[in-house]
Amino acid sequence: MDVITDTSSAALADAVDANLIEKSLSFARFFGGEIHGPNPLWFVTGRRMPNNNGVVSAVFPADEVRSGIKTVFRPFREQGTPLTWWVGPRSSPDNLGKYLQHYGMTHNRDMIGMAAPLEILSAPESPVFSLELVEDMPTLKLWYDLVVQCFPMTYSQHYLETLGAISLRPGAEWLHYVGRVNGEVLTASSLFLGGGAAGLYNLGTLPQARSQGYGALTTLQTFARAREMGYQIGTLQTTYPNALRMYHRMGFEVYCKIGIYVYSPLN
Repeated sequence: MDVITDTSSAALADAVDANLIEKSLSFARFFGGEIHGPNPLWFVTGRRMPNNNGVVSAVFPADEVRSGIKTVFRPFREQGTPLTWWVGPRSSPDNLGKYLQHYGMTHNRDMIGMAAPLEILSAPESPVFSLELVEDMPTLKLWYDLVVQCFPMTYSQHYLETLGAISLRPGAEWLHYVGRVNGEVLTASSLFLGGGAAGLYNLGTLPQARSQGYGALTTLQTFARAREMGYQIGTLQTTYPNALRMYHRMGFEVYCKIGIYVYSPLN
């Protein structure tokens, strides 16, 4: 396991991007998809979901941006395959997103990339709160039911089964957790271990349990598990101002912005 130990600003920005890139490629590898690269670095699984096909990094010279995008787009357009294009620290030029929109992609959102050395994070204990690793399908279903309630997504039995196959196996890069308060599942989180860092994803708290500190407890205890496994850098992305403030209080700093662009053909 190669872990990032450099805590310079440039290294932490790259860690955010690297973890997100490896997270995206993990689905391609699991589904037996094609990965092309290294520049541009893109993948395709053929599945009809935008985040299952995409471009995770691309560096184009200023005079080759248009031709570069057209070349990457060609197989997706010809097959009518949806995709997501992530524009982070490993991509250039700086206005790449402007060109992507010109070629028919929709700007979905911008994510704020944050990181912190795990040694500076303190994971307090609580007499009523416990963090539990998801190790079987019944617990994964509890986790998934909560995530569906916290994020704008539709329940899919097929996706639940896919999550089980990709994460409930020895040596999995994906680890999911449920947070219990007096035995009741009220929070969810995930770790993706890749790119030399531990990335936090799917952090959610049920509405009735919010503003009580359980989201922060879940975050800190999830990263504590990563540190126990030998990881030294934690990364995450957020689009929510309240979450941004919460992460700042823990010790996370903003190191980059990642633009999300989506292509969804009608056919």
